[in-house]
Amino acid sequence: MKRKMAMALAAVLVAGSLPVTVSAATFTDINEVSWASSTIQAVSDKGLINGYEDGTFRAKNNVTYSEAMVMVYNLMSKTGNLKTSATNTLSIYQSVLNTYKIPTWSQSTVAYGLSAQILMAADLPKFTTNGVSNPATRQDVAVMFGRALSEKYDIYAGTGVNYNDVWRISDEAMPYVDLLTRLGIVTGDDSGNFNPTANITRAEMAVMMNKTYDLLSNELANTGEITEIVNHDGDYYDVDVKMDNGERNRLTLSDDNISVYNKDGSRELPISSLSKGDKVSLVFDGLVITKIYLLDEEASAQEKYDAVGYIYSLKDGYLNLESENTGETTKYKINTNCTYYLDGKKTTESAIKDVIDDNSDKYVYAGLYTETKNEKVDGERQDVLYANAVYVTVKDEYTQTGEVTDFTSTTVSYKASGSNARKSADFASDCEFYIGDKKSSAKDLEDMAESGTVYVKVTVNSKGKATKVVMTEDKFTDNTASSTYTVKGFNKDRIVVSRGGTTTTYEFGSTSDITYYIWEKGGTKWDEVSFRGAESFYDEDDLKPNEKPYDTMYARMNFDKSGKITAIYMVKDSDREDAFGEAEATEKKGTVESIKDGKLKFKTSSTEYTLQSKYDEDSLEIGGAPTSSLTVLTRMANCDDVTLYAEIKADGNNKITDIEARLTAAEGKMIEYNGKDTSDSDKKNTLTLETPDGSQFKLKTVSNPKTDSDDYDAEDLQTTGYRGSSVKLEFNNDGEISKIIVTDSKYNSGTKRVKGTASVDGSKIKIDGKSYSWDSKTYITSSSFTYSTKDMFERMLQDKDIEVYVEATISDSNKVERINARVESAEGEFVEYDSGSVVIETDSRKWSFNTVSKNTLLKNCGLDDEKDFEKKEGKNVTLEFNSDGLVEEF
Repeated sequence: MKRKMAMALAAVLVAGSLPVTVSAATFTDINEVSWASSTIQAVSDKGLINGYEDGTFRAKNNVTYSEAMVMVYNLMSKTGNLKTSATNTLSIYQSVLNTYKIPTWSQSTVAYGLSAQILMAADLPKFTTNGVSNPATRQDVAVMFGRALSEKYDIYAGTGVNYNDVWRISDEAMPYVDLLTRLGIVTGDDSGNFNPTANITRAEMAVMMNKTYDLLSNELANTGEITEIVNHDGDYYDVDVKMDNGERNRLTLSDDNISVYNKDGSRELPISSLSKGDKVSLVFDGLVITKIYLLDEEASAQEKYDAVGYIYSLKDGYLNLESENTGETTKYKINTNCTYYLDGKKTTESAIKDVIDDNSDKYVYAGLYTETKNEKVDGERQDVLYANAVYVTVKDEYTQTGEVTDFTSTTVSYKASGSNARKSADFASDCEFYIGDKKSSAKDLEDMAESGTVYVKVTVNSKGKATKVVMTEDKFTDNTASSTYTVKGFNKDRIVVSRGGTTTTYEFGSTSDITYYIWEKGGTKWDEVSFRGAESFYDEDDLKPNEKPYDTMYARMNFDKSGKITAIYMVKDSDREDAFGEAEATEKKGTVESIKDGKLKFKTSSTEYTLQSKYDEDSLEIGGAPTSSLTVLTRMANCDDVTLYAEIKADGNNKITDIEARLTAAEGKMIEYNGKDTSDSDKKNTLTLETPDGSQFKLKTVSNPKTDSDDYDAEDLQTTGYRGSSVKLEFNNDGEISKIIVTDSKYNSGTKRVKGTASVDGSKIKIDGKSYSWDSKTYITSSSFTYSTKDMFERMLQDKDIEVYVEATISDSNKVERINARVESAEGEFVEYDSGSVVIETDSRKWSFNTVSKNTLLKNCGLDDEKDFEKKEGKNVTLEFNSDGLVEEF
């Protein structure tokens, strides 16, 4: 495992990039940023950042890309973290750095960045425009620092990022923004936004830099495992953490001086939620720990205690507990040294009895640590359940689950999980109804109940009325005795098992209290064996000559009422179906609710299905999408404006092995539609949709999709007048768009359409010899290029080496509302060909234009291989465009 350290995004302005340095004591303007003034002085005192010749710091100034890379280099250098193999590499990259006009003073550090893979070649065009340095964005700086420190950190997918503007964060930056957020280094603004494309200032850099330097200099690891935790009556906790680098941190914590968060930082937790064995991340401010992140899933009460439920009575040395799941009552004898806790603080049995008496109109919820003793009762030996510790809290409501037996507009009846107990509850006037996580109505649940077997979770108030009803197609809790687990570990002390993405460890009090069964290869029955026989079976000591090792071991377990294991049944993967009478794969289909942290959830199910990190083309299919990938699937699942339907196959751990998905509804803005007559085969019968959250999806259509109006047909939708219109899409069973309904044609309000060669006429655009004013929101699309801003388009029109043909919509006030542009010719120095685009450099700048398919372009240019494009580099070329505006030859 990589040794991970709490990091902060930060940078330093290198001495030498400015002519004069000024110490913090003489900065004349840092009071303008009082929130950062002390930190600016700190980083200056450490020699990390300098001021300007006039005595100012200019905290609000933006940091350029070149400066940011110099900052990364200096930070790594000063903390001893430079990759020596990547230094002194300027000569290797000199040519490309000159091509992109990287400032001379930063070229050696930019070369280091390229060699150390902190920068990629694709990043360099961002550094300058026409030789002028560009300011860096927050997300791009996050990427640079994340790459630089990836040797010390585990980088995750970033699906836990939950800023309000998360959709604006690029896929490339997401893992690094996630890391910084998880560690508490960056936070959202007052509105909960990350502002990924905003420029980063020198003040922000200084604050972040100070934390990074301290952490790297002190070599503080930030992740480890809790090896011991002692609860001092809930007042404070002694916690021993063994860090991943071998060091130990002994902490004294209280809810007053430390904050504990779940893994993605979205929810604050009590310290009591921490347990021995938990994986945690510690956040340092200098040498002081300020936050703890629980990297494991927070243990539920049912996982944390041996038994959970509601206290029915506590008297005469016995506690009667009504199970939270089954509704059945179990009697526990109170151990002589039993300890009691109320809301995490130690108390007495008498105080708990008072709580029970004082809250007769409420529910006294308890978690018990128990043990089973075999002793004489009325002259006969039998197992007696003892309560060793009782943790109590008072609830206004209780929750129970079960299988629905009847559902009406006023009442729900159900069979409680794990028993034959029949329950019913009338709905309170303010009762809330849900199907999965989606808020619904009683009528919706009634309809679902009539469709087949369904399950409910019912929350009942002190008056016996249901205040919340959640319905799904899956059970809320597994019948443990019949659940199949994957065995992750097995020895004389414990068994470690996994199911549905959750790993659980069961400690053995004594191996002699458990009966072990194994299913021999090709067998017909379960064989009872000793513990050593089961251990040998798990460790493969019984392998015969030339016999292949098993891939997975599965187990089922029986428990007594106290939750202790009484029997374990173990089988290898090849015999699982024979032993348990079940196929390994399960199937599920329905509308997808979301995909978060690599887990897919259906709208009508509480079960989460884990996605693999990669699928081959036969195992993942998105009908109607030209590209089937996990990225596309995830964006569709999490977009509110499309409805994704999926059919999956999953193994016993609810890990998806095969998935077929398709859209069933969508709405948004139509960016482009190409019908059956489009000459480019890659674009034929496709529509590009942009949803309100900024996501774009390229989708397949039938050859002639229908509309809901006689005013336009599919052929009309291909014209520029309809591009940008708000549309609602309907799909066939293959996921292809079968109907396009224009819901908002405000983009087509122009009464006049013009077309012809375009040029610039002062502050106006000239089309076919006539000049028109720009609209404040002129919408620009093109098949020839990806530039969509007015400024960039004007630069292209001003370039004498490029000829552009446009079709435009003109408003009644003679302003250009919409433009669809097509390049007809372009000349310049050939720079490169890269994945469907060709780059040339004219006298004004570099331009990138879309091309026909690679094979067609090679053929038209008389070339044999993609490497032959390199022979054209530096030569003057004339690009020839086809009728769709794509480069087809040069």
